[in-house]
Formats: sequence, structure tokens, C-alpha cells
Amino acid sequence: MPQTAGANARVLLAEAVTAAKLGQKPLARRLLRELVDREPRNENAWLWLAALSEGHDEAFAALHKVLDINPNNQQALNALALARLSDGARGPRPASGQGPRPAAQPMTLGAAAPVAGVVCPLCEAHTPERSPRCIRCGALYRLGQVEEFAQNRGVNEDLLFEAIQRAQTELGRHETPDAHIRLALAYLNLNRSAEALPHLKGASHLKPAQPDLERLIHLLMNRRLILAVDDSLTVRKIVSISLERLGYRVLTAADGMQALARLNEETPDLILLDITMPRMDGYQVCKVIKQNPYTKNIPVVMLSGKDGFFDKVKGKLAGATDYITKPFREITLTRAIERYLPVKG
Repeated sequence: MPQTAGANARVLLAEAVTAAKLGQKPLARRLLRELVDREPRNENAWLWLAALSEGHDEAFAALHKVLDINPNNQQALNALALARLSDGARGPRPASGQGPRPAAQPMTLGAAAPVAGVVCPLCEAHTPERSPRCIRCGALYRLGQVEEFAQNRGVNEDLLFEAIQRAQTELGRHETPDAHIRLALAYLNLNRSAEALPHLKGASHLKPAQPDLERLIHLLMNRRLILAVDDSLTVRKIVSISLERLGYRVLTAADGMQALARLNEETPDLILLDITMPRMDGYQVCKVIKQNPYTKNIPVVMLSGKDGFFDKVKGKLAGATDYITKPFREITLTRAIERYLPVKG
């Protein structure tokens, strides 16, 4: 996209964003670097550079630039927190033109390490080494201990979402135990055990008398269930990863309407509820929860970007049990939850 010498910062940023949306990332990065050379304290430009970075170090440097300009920038704080939780390089994506992918092998249970030449059931790549992790997508692809999935880091989320789409398509054509287990494996590696559980049950129903599978189902069902409601995908991921690693099962919702729909499906032990959301704000959702005889006793911890006395009082009037200010540290979230919801032994 051509540039003129007199282009102002707003035009330059708009052109960079347009280039990024059109898939022209190298051009977008070049325009953004030109912009920060002109305006080193352009917060939005550094945020876009972080999002379009080619490596973790480059992204971290851009995010720290944002925080140098504005220490309270929530997008940068959330992105850094999520990066620390993920903590690991993503598995490499093979280049196109390498030939057809090998067929996935049938699912197996147990925690034994795979032998050389095993094919990952999620991304369908060969793993030549004796390792429980796929060398391409970084996923654990055998159903072992739940804690192993919670601690696994550096998975390639794009490849796992592709695996989810393939398995869902397969289930739409013909329901099989293998398709259910592929979905469960993908969700477990994404720290979404609440969504993995129905597929584990589906596999067990279609192919009963599998002690390892039944044990895993029992372990997940015994976990405390937390519903995390926030319109920020980053916040939902931070909460989900943090709490799954602490032994909770986490279900998420993007807004109040989706949260109420989730409550019709399953009753959580505790609800983390954002205040500022589209369609229904957190206060409205909390009132509905507290007026329902089936959900009124569930602890509701409100999440807010403001640390104001009025907001806390309004939350209490709506029936909130507690109140956390964003951005929050993991220890703050953990303490608030453990205050009302001890982890099951």
C-alpha cells in the first residue's frame, strides 16, 4: 500500500490495520515501525506491533513499550499474563507441499510414552521421538493423568482448533468413540476440561468397560466447577488456564445471555462474573442468578475494571459475594475463590 511523506499518524495506523486484516502482515509491520519511529509513544501502534510480532521476544518488547507509555493498559497486562501462563514456544507448522498427512492411529488410553513413528491423533503428524508430546502441535495425545494436561505448555492452539473442527465434522456424519476422544484430548490440552467431559462420557457410552476412561471421567466430575463470564477472550483464557492448573474445572461464557444458558445446562459451584458486558451487564446477570431458587446460593465474585466504592456497593446490592478489580494477579483470584470454594481433596 503506497505511502506519502505527509501521511499523518492516524492514516498510517489505519493503513497498517487494513494491511493486517487483508493478511499483508509484513507490510503492516513495516507501516507500524515507520509510525513508531515518528511517534515513539503511540500506544495503539505498539499494541498492533505486539499482535503482529514474528516471535515471543519481539511481542514482549512491544508490550513492555505499551506499559512504559501507559502502565494501566489492560490489553498489554492481559497479554503478558497470558504469555507467562502459556510459557513455551508453539510447535512448528510444517510448510505446505510436504505431501499428504499420514492417517491418525486409533485412540489409546494409559500414560505410557509413545513409540517412535506414532501418529498424533490431533494434528496427524508423525512423532519420531519417544515423547508423550506431539512434536508438531505440542499436545499430549494419550489420556493419562489430568494434571499432566493442566501443566502442558506451548501447544499450538491453531492446530488444536483445526482438530476440533475435524472431529466435530466426523461426529456430525457418524458418532464414534475415537471422534469423542479426539475432541476430549483437544479440549484437555486447551485447559477446557469442562468441555472435554461430555466427550469422555460419549466415548464411554459408545465403548463401555474401559477402566482408564471411567477413572478419568470420575476425576473430572469430582472437580469443583467454576463458570467464568467475561467478554474478553484473553481474560477467559487467563482464568481458565490458571484455575485448571489449580484443580478446578472451568466453563466459560462470553456474555450474560450465554452465562444464563450455561446455567440451564450445568450448575457451577462458583461464578466469576464480569460487570461490563454487552446485552446484559454483570449486575443484571447477578440479580437473575440470585432471584432463581436453583442458583441463588451459588457464590458470585464480580470482576470489574474499576476500583470504586459505588461499584462495590452496587455489586453487593445485586447479590454479589465478593468483588475483584481487574487486572488481577493470579494469587488474588485464587485467594478469592478458595475463600468460598476449597478445592476438593
